[in-house]
Amino acid sequence: MKPINIIALIAALLLCVSDVCAQTLTWSVDFNSVFDNREGDRKITDPKTYFFTVLAPEIGVQLTKKDRIAGGVVWTQHLTNDWDDGKVNPTLYYRHESKRWSFSMGMFPRTQLRRQLPGFLWCDSLTYFQRNIRGALVQYNMRHGWIEAYLDWRGMQSTTRREAFNIVVHGEGAPKGGIFLVGGNAMMNHFALQKNAPADQHIVDNFLVNPYVGLDFSRKTALDSLVIKAGALLTVERNRANEEGWKTPGGGWFEIVGEWRWLGLKNSFYMGGKLFPSYSEFGAELYQGEPFYQTSFYNRTDVYAKILQNRYVDLQASLDFNFTEDSFIFYQRLLLRVYFDSFNIRHGKKSKKHIRL
Repeated sequence: MKPINIIALIAALLLCVSDVCAQTLTWSVDFNSVFDNREGDRKITDPKTYFFTVLAPEIGVQLTKKDRIAGGVVWTQHLTNDWDDGKVNPTLYYRHESKRWSFSMGMFPRTQLRRQLPGFLWCDSLTYFQRNIRGALVQYNMRHGWIEAYLDWRGMQSTTRREAFNIVVHGEGAPKGGIFLVGGNAMMNHFALQKNAPADQHIVDNFLVNPYVGLDFSRKTALDSLVIKAGALLTVERNRANEEGWKTPGGGWFEIVGEWRWLGLKNSFYMGGKLFPSYSEFGAELYQGEPFYQTSFYNRTDVYAKILQNRYVDLQASLDFNFTEDSFIFYQRLLLRVYFDSFNIRHGKKSKKHIRL
């Protein structure tokens, strides 16, 4: 069935449900355009240019004040005159949302996450081209903190594809609402076999943990926000093809983010063991983080400007500098997001979907 027919079928079914059951119809339109030009050496990743748009419309039915189902598509189109350069993926999910906790299941937008994952768990290119989580998400809100966990089934087993999935847990809290922060990120990455796997193919078990502490000086300085975090990064990995057992590279991690009016600066630093010890063998099939973490030293500095920001539009320009021990690559990025839905059009409020793609 063609994508346009799938959209029409989903819309027709939801309209029928809405009419028959007297439920509220919901909808949203999420448009993104990305220009990302990368220049530098080829030691870690190739210089390249991404220039594309993403259109992700959704239509749904509000079953109760807290429950809804929705479906749509994600249409990614590179900026050429050729339809063959486009790709359409489905969106279809159930969502429960309340003040204390929320739950999603199906194929749902990654924008539902409370916070975008750090670079050692999720790279820029996946942010661009893997918009949906395929699995389930649980979120819990506290007075001075939050925690969420999700399962992303990123590889269904076939004769040509290995079974693969991630379980990610992350959260952060400010005890008593003060400036002190405590948080962490953790991931289990399971990379299994394909059907009728050859004898030399083996399962890889990969774990990554990142406990940290921090300070939020946003209410203590003239800046609009200033947050400093420091912690440990540790990979625990076993390739069952080897007799070496478990590998445990780790090191120290530091991050600072500051914003003043429409200007911002973010710096992330890591030094220690090579967090992605099998990158040369498996690459992005196993590791979803930035490829620079296959080295023992990595620093990234982002200098950005929020050119336009209102309840419908976010336009940001960014200069990103990536350094390793013997490599340098420089990104120039322009990121546009236009989002509107049946809630913010009706109430004139900014959408809750706050993560930038």
